Amino acid sequence: MIEELVAAYGLWAVFATMVLESAMVPIPSEVVVPLAGFFASRGAFGLWTVVWVSTFANLIGSLLAYYLGKFARPYFPHFMEAHLELAEKFFRKHGRWAVLTGRMLPAIRTFMSMPAGMAHMPIVWFAVLTFLGSLPWNFLMAWLGFTLGRNWTLVHHYGRYILAGLVVVGLPAGIYILRNARKLAGKL
Repeated sequence: MIEELVAAYGLWAVFATMVLESAMVPIPSEVVVPLAGFFASRGAFGLWTVVWVSTFANLIGSLLAYYLGKFARPYFPHFMEAHLELAEKFFRKHGRWAVLTGRMLPAIRTFMSMPAGMAHMPIVWFAVLTFLGSLPWNFLMAWLGFTLGRNWTLVHHYGRYILAGLVVVGLPAGIYILRNARKLAGKL
């Protein structure tokens, strides 16, 4: 279905699906952006155009989820208050690193915005770090699709295994980075 959307509507489909993905609708960027990269390898549009369109779409969708979190906070059930306070404390302490690195990790990347909004992370930092974190992810995904071009059927067939591998590697790396954010920040 995603292939047909991108084939029929091109970059508009990439933009719309990436806005939805970043607004927490389960649409895998791991499929959409490489597919757009594949179309770029066939001359439908430029590789960097795919990267910029998907990155701006991620920013817009993330801002929607951020504001949902910011304004929906009072409507969460009272029994979740302790969990929400933990999330807020985490974002006050590690929010910038969490947003930046989280945008580069499969699965986690989609769900960074709402907690950041609930914790009232400053919107300017949120937007800048979302954009900067989404850029390398989208470049990598588009480049993979572009590079694999003629072998797209293999990518499509093995995509779920590639995604699983990214999660297996990326999730522990993300957790390590988040747990050691202060030490890592001191080294930069």
